[in-house]
Amino acid sequence: MKQKILVLDDSPFMLTIIGDMLKRLNYEVTTVDNGNDACQKVESGRFDMIITDLNMPVMDGLEFTKQVRTYPNCRFIPIVMLSSETDGEKVTKAKQLGISTFLRKPPNESQLKTLLQITLGKRKASRIAIKVEVYYGESEKFTDYSTGYTFNMSIGGLFLETSHPLSPGVELKLKFSHPENGESIVCRGRVAWVNSLTSPINKDHPSGMGVEFIDLDEERRIQDLLRSRAWKN
Repeated sequence: MKQKILVLDDSPFMLTIIGDMLKRLNYEVTTVDNGNDACQKVESGRFDMIITDLNMPVMDGLEFTKQVRTYPNCRFIPIVMLSSETDGEKVTKAKQLGISTFLRKPPNESQLKTLLQITLGKRKASRIAIKVEVYYGESEKFTDYSTGYTFNMSIGGLFLETSHPLSPGVELKLKFSHPENGESIVCRGRVAWVNSLTSPINKDHPSGMGVEFIDLDEERRIQDLLRSRAWKN
């Protein structure tokens, strides 16, 4: 079954360009030229990814993202923002709203293919029940960091059991030790969702937060950790 991608842009030219690229890459594509119609399609349908322009009339990409993130079926869908925007404030706001990554306009097919393989591939990666102590926080130095334990982990991210979760969209730094050789693994992540015991999104999970990895520097060692199953000892 083909994966489904929604593309939102007020430019017919960009919709055609991106839509044709995605079809050549064997994805099922729905294109929409305004945020209101896009919200209706997301609310009533199922998509594996959304690609949205940032600057649009009536409803821009930030407002669209804010709206669709309230839909139960869209809490964890990767949203890619298509833009040539260099405004730091807008970029920060987009990350806080849960944008997975940015794609510069106009995209080329090679860049788009790589982004899709990484983003959608990690979403399908199986999660393994694993308990490792993790230090986490927003500052660069590991001082006054909070600690928690992983509940599960995949190459794409982890769920961190903690009574002090950060807000969705917040970028953080994580540090934990490989249980087999004791080597430190340090990586950056972004809070994708928060599970509260009073109003849980996933009743099978404890209080904590789902974190997606946003850099690849430690990917090899994370893969090694998950393959070794040293964490079972």
